[in-house]
Formats: sequence, C-alpha cells, structure tokens
Amino acid sequence: MSSTVRPGRPAAATPEAGAGGRERPKAATLGTPADAPSAAGQPPVVADRERRRRHRRAEAIAWRSRLWSWTSLKRLRHCGRVTHTAAGGPVLRVSETPEGRRAGLAGLQSCGSPWACPVCARRIAGERSAELLDVLSTVAAARGSAHLITLTMRHRRGQRLADLWTALSAAWGAVVSGRQCERERDTWGLLGWVRVVEATHGEHGWHLHVHALAVFDGPISDLMAEELGGRWFARWQRALARRGMDAVEDRGGLDVRAVQMTAASLEQVSDYLAKITAEVVASSAKEGRDGNRSPFAILRDALATGLADDCELWWEWEQASFNRRQVSWSRDLRAWAGLRTERTDDDIVAEDLGGEDTIGVTPEAWPAVRLHVAELLDLAETQGVDAVKAWLTARCLDWFLPAPRRPVTARPV
Repeated sequence: MSSTVRPGRPAAATPEAGAGGRERPKAATLGTPADAPSAAGQPPVVADRERRRRHRRAEAIAWRSRLWSWTSLKRLRHCGRVTHTAAGGPVLRVSETPEGRRAGLAGLQSCGSPWACPVCARRIAGERSAELLDVLSTVAAARGSAHLITLTMRHRRGQRLADLWTALSAAWGAVVSGRQCERERDTWGLLGWVRVVEATHGEHGWHLHVHALAVFDGPISDLMAEELGGRWFARWQRALARRGMDAVEDRGGLDVRAVQMTAASLEQVSDYLAKITAEVVASSAKEGRDGNRSPFAILRDALATGLADDCELWWEWEQASFNRRQVSWSRDLRAWAGLRTERTDDDIVAEDLGGEDTIGVTPEAWPAVRLHVAELLDLAETQGVDAVKAWLTARCLDWFLPAPRRPVTARPV
C-alpha cells in the first residue's frame, strides 16, 4: 500500500513526521548533496561526460515538450506527457549502475519514433549503436572487413519527401535482391549489410541517401569494394529510372569507403550510423554540407523562430517518416554475429527502466511536475531522492511512496 504526502498538512503521527505523516526531508539546493551523490569522487573526465549526458537529455526533453502542442503525430503528443492509465501519475525510478546513478520516470506513454521524437530517438539510437558495434567487433575478431557504401539520388526543389522515400525504398530493394545479389555474396564473401537512411533539406529540397555497411568474411581491396559498389549503383540507378528518377555516379551518387578495423574506428562508425537522425543538441543538429539541414536542425529552427516554412517542413518530415524503418539488416547477419532477435522501436522504448520505485507523483501534481522533468531527474542523480522529495514538498506538489517492486537491471537513461 502506498502513502500519500500532502504538503501543508502536518501530521502528528510521529515526532519527526512532516506533510502527510512522512518524514519531511530537509530542503536541498543544487550542489549540496542530500544523500550520496552519484558524482562524488568521479574523475573530472567522467564528471564532465555525465554533465554532457544530462545536458543532452534535458535538451531532448525540452524539445519534446514544445512539440506536444503542435506535432502532427498523436503518439508524439502523448509521449512523456500522458500516463498509461487514466488514474495515477508516473513513478520515479532510481538505480545504481557502473556508470553512476540513473533516474527515469515509469508509467508514461512513449511514441517510439526514431525520426521525430527527440527523447525516443536517443534511446533507440543507443541500442542500435551497441548492436552495430557488436557486429563490427565480431567481424574484426573473425579477421573480416567492412566498407561503407553510400547511394544517393538526384532531387529537385518541390519534390515531395514521401515520393522520394518510396523511390528510395524500391531502389534499395532492387540492390539487395535477385540472383546477382546472391552471386555477389559468394564472389566477395559478403556476410551481409546494415542499411541506414539519412535525410537533409537544402536549397534544392529534400535529399535522401542510403548508408550501407557491407561486411565481408575476409579482407578485400578498395578496388574490389568499389567494383561491388558500382554493381549496387547500377541496380540502384535502374530502379530509380523506373520511377522517373535518377542518380549520377560521378556526381556524388556513389561513395565507397573502407572501415578501419580498430576499436576506436568501429565505435565511431557504429555511433555515426545509429545516431544520424537521433542527435538533437546544438552541436549535432548543425547544418550539414552545403548548408543542408538535418530534420532535427529544421525542428531547432522552427522552435526558435516559428517560421511557417520550417514548421511545414517538419510536419512533412513527421508524416513521410512515420512507420519507416530507420535501420534494416540483411538476413542472417544478426544471427551470425550472435545478436538476439531484433527488437522493434516500440519494444526498445517500452523496456522496463529498472531500478527502485522511489517516489510516485499524484495525477493532480503531474501537470506541474512535467514542466520540470529534466530538473528532477538531474536532482535525483546528483543529490538523491531526498532532494527530489524536498523539491516537491517545497512547491506543495503531492507525492507518495509506492509499493516496493522487484529490482530489475537498469538501462542507462
């Protein structure tokens, strides 16, 4: 059974009881630990990394909260705002991990969009990046190799993003199907591929391209990789032509690059591919080459200026990317690398947060609390749960102590 704390109603049940009959924690201020802070004793490099992680999280939460009022996606309007049940509010869960204390809110709906939600995109990208790194590490251990093959299509201003994306999907299907593809597996020792779609927008409209990480069972020369890329491009170009579109190989339509099989390089490549659409902070939502903007850069500008053109571009992005796969795998590659069955984006964001249920927020208090979610998570991680209780109590926001739950291994937030 849970106990509700109602600030402003002192109870005389115990000598030390505060509001609602529970001990009233002493007010905590930022930088003054209420209990053992996760940052205590951390080396400066680790402490700085944690600060940057919390900053990125706060930025993502802030952007999502501003999207609630004008996104075209119903699930995104509910993400992180609406609880799973009409009655009850979210619960703060806290766990201790090797990386430090982690906090999150359980009981809230998630949209699971890797394309349009700043918060879900980060969580999904984290798992995809780890999977890509596992595959590359397995390839390296087997003395294999990898090349990154990028295929691009011509575009012009005024073309609808949905039409371009449909053509891209059909063209990629032509690249990786048929007898030619099967022969290439044998000739090149091609173990498989991982495909990621990237989109930017610039002076000439939407620009889509495919990044395909091709992995091989042994070393291959750059010349052999370029020959394979040329074969892929020929099928890509023919499929686009059937849909009235085109690509030019020597004008950026094809790019083939070897992946250095070192630990640092593998981590960099896996992060790059998985987080192409996920990063939202200013340093990574920057303008791309030739002044092109990523979708989250468009969102950043729309939030900053409210320009109708940017808002309309974002809405087009939301609708065209909806239900599209961000990362796709060739058959059997995951099994070869020893990965578990692929989880959907919804499965990833719905994963149990793990940790201990520490504080529940009442439904009446939640509308006010949700304006300060990032602040409360930071407080829980750096100063502890007592500091969160004090923060809520000082603002007359009702909270309660939830029934204990069985601890679950935590996932980093």
